[in-house]
Amino acid sequence: MRKVVQQSGLLAILALSALAPGRAWAIPAFAAQTGEPCSACHIGFPQLTPYGRDFKLEGYIAGGTFPTWKNFALMSQIGFTQMHDKVPGGLAPGFKSNDAWAAQQTSLFYGGALDSKLGIGAFVQVTYDGIAHQLHWDNIDIRLARPGQLFGKPLFWGLTFNNAPTVTDLWNSPPSWGYPFIPSGLANGPAAEQQIPALAQGVYGVGAYSALNLTPENMLYTEVDFYKSLPNRMSYALGVGPATQIDGLVPYVRLAVQHQWGNSSIEVGSYALMDRPYPQGMINGPTDQFLDIAADSQFQYITAKQAFSVQANFIHESQSWQASYPLGLVSNPADTLNTATLTVSELLLQKYGITESYSIIYGNSDVSLYGNANGKPNTTSWTTELDYYPFNNGGPAFLPWLNAKFFVENTLYPTFNGLARNYDGAGTNAQANDTLFAGIWLAF
Repeated sequence: MRKVVQQSGLLAILALSALAPGRAWAIPAFAAQTGEPCSACHIGFPQLTPYGRDFKLEGYIAGGTFPTWKNFALMSQIGFTQMHDKVPGGLAPGFKSNDAWAAQQTSLFYGGALDSKLGIGAFVQVTYDGIAHQLHWDNIDIRLARPGQLFGKPLFWGLTFNNAPTVTDLWNSPPSWGYPFIPSGLANGPAAEQQIPALAQGVYGVGAYSALNLTPENMLYTEVDFYKSLPNRMSYALGVGPATQIDGLVPYVRLAVQHQWGNSSIEVGSYALMDRPYPQGMINGPTDQFLDIAADSQFQYITAKQAFSVQANFIHESQSWQASYPLGLVSNPADTLNTATLTVSELLLQKYGITESYSIIYGNSDVSLYGNANGKPNTTSWTTELDYYPFNNGGPAFLPWLNAKFFVENTLYPTFNGLARNYDGAGTNAQANDTLFAGIWLAF
């Protein structure tokens, strides 16, 4: 089974990297294929509307037949980063210690039908990281989707090849599509990260999903995927090395229920992942074990003049350091790490957006793991974002699929990496990491 997954996955990567490039969000290629404005599928971007979720669920094929030049698109994120305190030596290699501009991400991608009769569609993306100065593969989701019935109820089912747990998700609460939608690549971030987001692009996998309409208003969504870590040489070739090496297959499961009424919808769900990674730099021998269990929910109210949404997400991670603890790489034989995020946003007239998001990371103390003053990962943040979308209902005549997002984000850290004050033992306070990030996100 391992050989089948590995060989079929690698062949798919090679074949599709030759066919089409694409981390794709609200890509104009989808608008060009469907003939709909970006606002049909997205609240601003990248939040999906009910129509956008159906488009993704049904394999990205609506309005298309085979690949055309319209299915290729470009995206660029250009931003200005100002932190509360300067960073000695620069925000990143080659950048100033503060107040720095960066074209932090430029992407070429394919999005849409590959063969609509067979029900095969995709988005595939290649990204140039303007901060690391490196080209790499980004989010990939290639689907075979088919309609059917189960117990006399309408069913849509499909198969997926993808490279990140939760990248296939229809809602904007899990990590791949959750807030922040466009973080600064130059600002400092928390030291702790859970497995589900950490594995993105460092794995590849295949899975199956289904959406069963229990009633016209109620849908039950299920998904099961199995991932494999990229071989080390391939991870470097794809620009994401060194990838964490994992023993065997990584199972991921997803369950969600969605209820729609009038202009509103609500989703409640759960997802989980378990893996057995080797300690960093090792490819055999004993392994550690991680189990991530999550709960999420999303509410949307959408009309022609406004769109209101709320996303909530919680992930609990159990960490068993069966290999790392005997090596002295961690202080405890077992740890826990939790992340909770609550995001509320409002979009008026398809042009003016405001978002408020609160995030908390917390867990037990492990000095060797986190390397800070009290050994805890605890970080809390508040982010306020203002957006302007000049082309959300269609671009100018000379480039009708142009879309743009002008944004200003302000993030405040009451605590950072364990403490509010002197969290690193060198006198640095959490406030030093407060970040103003502003710029433009272009897609065409």
